[in-house]
Amino acid sequence: MNLFFRLLRIMLWAWFSKTRTHILDVHTIRTGVWIGDHDPMGHMTNSRYASITDLGIMNFMFRTGTMKTFRKRGWIPIIQYEALTYFHSMKFPQKFELQTRMVGWDGTYMCFRHTFVSKGRTVATSRMIARLRGRKRERVTADMALEALGMPMESPPLDKPFLDAIADLRAERASHA
Repeated sequence: MNLFFRLLRIMLWAWFSKTRTHILDVHTIRTGVWIGDHDPMGHMTNSRYASITDLGIMNFMFRTGTMKTFRKRGWIPIIQYEALTYFHSMKFPQKFELQTRMVGWDGTYMCFRHTFVSKGRTVATSRMIARLRGRKRERVTADMALEALGMPMESPPLDKPFLDAIADLRAERASHA
């Protein structure tokens, strides 16, 4: 993680916040393009978008209380898939916000959508799929995680791109078993 100061700010705000958010809420980070976020072409590099979605996941975990619950059980989140789509470029010192939302789950797969918004328009989107791994490589399902959080519920319906990505992940996993 190469965004230490941004991560520190997120952790401190979440730490001192008295309220917890729901896992299906939209979780927002407001920040801007820093000079070190640029590539040689003068706009925010594609790898920085992916790093900022990691910050979105950390913000989600701190604000929902999942970080504390998962750490207590020795569960580690692993990002298994991410697809970014870019619509507009961003440059220093442009302000933007990242909106992170858990959109659903299927078995061990938890699905997130990240939306980068600047000046009222969508700049980029990300579809991300994560899993939890236990201390001894135990299989942790989304239902187990929700039960540990005290909020068992059914997943909202997943969009076809998420379902297709999950099918690809399962096929890939089966071929390496």
